[in-house]
Amino acid sequence: MTIKSVLARSLAVGVAATAAVVQLSAQAMAAPSTVHYLCPVTTPEGDPLVLKYDRGFDTTAPAKVKPLSTFTVAFKPDPINPVPDFNKKVWDVKMVYELPKAATYIKHSLTGGSNLGESKQTVQVNGSRITLSATGPFAAGEDAFLPTLNVVLKAPASGTLVTSVAGTSYDDPGFRWTSEDPADGTAHDLQCYPDPAQPVELSRTTVG
Repeated sequence: MTIKSVLARSLAVGVAATAAVVQLSAQAMAAPSTVHYLCPVTTPEGDPLVLKYDRGFDTTAPAKVKPLSTFTVAFKPDPINPVPDFNKKVWDVKMVYELPKAATYIKHSLTGGSNLGESKQTVQVNGSRITLSATGPFAAGEDAFLPTLNVVLKAPASGTLVTSVAGTSYDDPGFRWTSEDPADGTAHDLQCYPDPAQPVELSRTTVG
């Protein structure tokens, strides 16, 4: 093998490796995130109290897409597992996601999920928000895995596309459920929104 052929082969390998890295950067990337929620409640004495509640998400989205192309963002929440000290069971669970306003919604699908019992899962799209709802009920102390929400979007001509959880207040929650109190059987709503002091991105995709 001549020096010229060795150099040519080395150059070809280097180009192939670079192309592989570029291709990998454009592939879908999974990113775990922890969202910090604020949940206003009223104590038994009638005093207002704000609970802090964290939920984890694994979100898969491409790091980069071509202009005007379609791509998929997959939202996979951590399981529902109500604390038995405060809940006997929960139902009417909702998780609300904020889609990029610059992207166009195409369609969605649900995949996976386990230990859901008789719960019915539905999805509603309203503007840039998409809501996954589960009727439940879900027993306290048991993991219930909601399905992954796969959303197909169309990219704009340019820009950066960010997804996050939605919600701004008790009346505009990004996560909620209704629970049965194990002490007296009364029903209570837990309505939470992401802490504005600790914003969290679920995914970020660059168009270019």
